[in-house]
Amino acid sequence: MEYDQLRSAYNAVKSACQDGWRSDAAGQAILNLAKTSLQFLATECEQIELNSHVPDKEYISFRRNDIVARPANREFFTIDAPLIVHNWQSWLDGSTDARSIRQTLYTLALAPCLVMELFDRNNKKGPATYFECLIGHILAKLLGVEPVKQAELPVAGRSVRMTMDFLFQTPESCPNVHLPVKMSTRERVVQAWAHQRLLDSAYEDGRYKGIMVLFSETKLDSRNHKVEEICVPDQWLIYQTLLAKMERIYYFDMPNRYRELTRDFPSTIQIKPFSELFNEIGDLAIR
Repeated sequence: MEYDQLRSAYNAVKSACQDGWRSDAAGQAILNLAKTSLQFLATECEQIELNSHVPDKEYISFRRNDIVARPANREFFTIDAPLIVHNWQSWLDGSTDARSIRQTLYTLALAPCLVMELFDRNNKKGPATYFECLIGHILAKLLGVEPVKQAELPVAGRSVRMTMDFLFQTPESCPNVHLPVKMSTRERVVQAWAHQRLLDSAYEDGRYKGIMVLFSETKLDSRNHKVEEICVPDQWLIYQTLLAKMERIYYFDMPNRYRELTRDFPSTIQIKPFSELFNEIGDLAIR
C-alpha cells in the first residue's frame, strides 16, 4: 500500500463526515479505511509482542522499516478484516453481541492509527482526527441527530461562539449532549471539564449532559517496548468534584486505576468500557 492510498481513504472519511455525520457514506468511508489498514498490517507488517507492565493486559504492535506503532490490546484487536466487516454490518442491523461490538469498534478505531504511525511516527493529528470522526459518526447514529461544533454562549449581553468537540441538540424534553473526544487524557483533558463548566454556567437548567469518550492511556517506550498506563485519578476527582460533572466517561481500553476510581467513588464519577454506552445511551439521552 502506498501512502497516497492511505491518505485518500483518510480524506474520504473526513469529507464524508463533514457532509453528514449520520450518513451511510460516512460509515462506509470509515469501514473502507479500516479494511485498507487491516490488509496492510496483515500483509506488509510484522506483528510483535510488547512488554506489558499493565496488570492482566497483553499488548502487541506492528513493525515496518524499524518503526513500531502504538500498543494494541491483544484481547480486543484483530486483523481479521472480513470479521470486522461482518460485525459492523451486524451492529447496523441491530444483531451483534457486546463482545463482538467491543472487538469491532476497538479494531476500527485503532487499525488506521497504527498504519498512519508506521508511515509517519510523529503523526499525532491524523489518528486524533480519525478517532473523532469514528465517535462522531457512532453517536450521531445512536442519537439520531447531526452534531454541531460550536456553542452559542451568552456573554456581556451578546452571543459568543466557542468551538467544542461535539454538541448534540436533542428534543426539547431531553438534555442536549456535550461530547468531548480524545485519544488519551494527555491531550489537554481538563479542557473537556472546562467546556462543560461553561455550558453549565450559560444554561443553568443543566441543558447539556457531558459524555466523554477516550481511547486509552497506554504509553510505549520505543527503546525496550515497555507498555505502561499513565493515569491521574486524583486530578480527575478534583475536576469532577470542583469544576464540572461528566455524566459518563467511556474508554475503549479502560485503565485499571480509573476502574478503581469508579469503584471507590461511584456517586461522583462513572468511568466505563465504551461498549456499555450502547446499553445506556437511551437512558443517558433522556434523563
